[in-house]
Amino acid sequence: METVLKIKNPTVEQEKLFGKANVIDYYTAAGPDYEYWSKNFNMHFGYAKHSTDCLSREKMLQRMNEVVLDDLNIKAKDEIVDIGCGLGATLRFGGKAYPLANFTGFTITPWQIEQSNDLICRYNLKNAKVKYGDYTNIPLENYSVNAVYGIESICHANGFDKKAPLEEAYRILKAGGNFAMIDGFLKKPEKELNPFVSALYRRVCDNWALTCFPEINAVTERLKKIGYKNLKIEEISYKIAPSAVHAPFTTLGFLIKKIFRGEQLNQQSWNNLKACFCIFFLGLSRSSIGYFKINATKP
Repeated sequence: METVLKIKNPTVEQEKLFGKANVIDYYTAAGPDYEYWSKNFNMHFGYAKHSTDCLSREKMLQRMNEVVLDDLNIKAKDEIVDIGCGLGATLRFGGKAYPLANFTGFTITPWQIEQSNDLICRYNLKNAKVKYGDYTNIPLENYSVNAVYGIESICHANGFDKKAPLEEAYRILKAGGNFAMIDGFLKKPEKELNPFVSALYRRVCDNWALTCFPEINAVTERLKKIGYKNLKIEEISYKIAPSAVHAPFTTLGFLIKKIFRGEQLNQQSWNNLKACFCIFFLGLSRSSIGYFKINATKP
């Protein structure tokens, strides 16, 4: 049986406050569709660590959670922050895997808070919670957390270098704290993309409420300027490819299911479907687009 999600519209004041009405609208309207992608509401691509992982999309999605959290060197009593947590799938995974650490997620989409905390309660997790907050202005004190991560969320920030959330993550990290970012990146400046790739890229951005993808060289330089040390940058495109292959077929299955049920799709759901098709073909341009895992520490 599918979960029925209760959606609340963001207020005008909230939209003005964060200036991210498009992102809020997108995840409010299309967010529930992600259940068709993942029963645990993982709102990202998966990671095929072993060949057998490719047999299960959900296993690959959960494996991605495992990969990002393993890199954070989590210890007992650590405070971990998920910036742009969606429906909290990764922090729920972390809450179970690291029962002695505490996980807090921040999102600007109001309905995600209620749904995330409801899912946390269902899992009976006492060390995880989701709060309302913008990752360019995180409501936490300086030097207050041990680790910060973002999975396919920092891409929603403005600028190719994603300066604002990277600076905020650095601000709240304790000395010696760990940072992790996993996302799709441009490998070259947008102006250097060929016309076909550029058209696909812009279609994905427009339909997924993105101003632009992060650009790997710009992000790397920004991390260094902010003060992060021990940067480890790894392209993992081939590791996520098996789950990406699922995207167009899952999208088609979702559409057929809706048609047979006689259900109409709202505009944001249509946008999501179009982006899912386009991202598959965009990913084939290996010289222009890649999926990267970045790790760094605050000295």
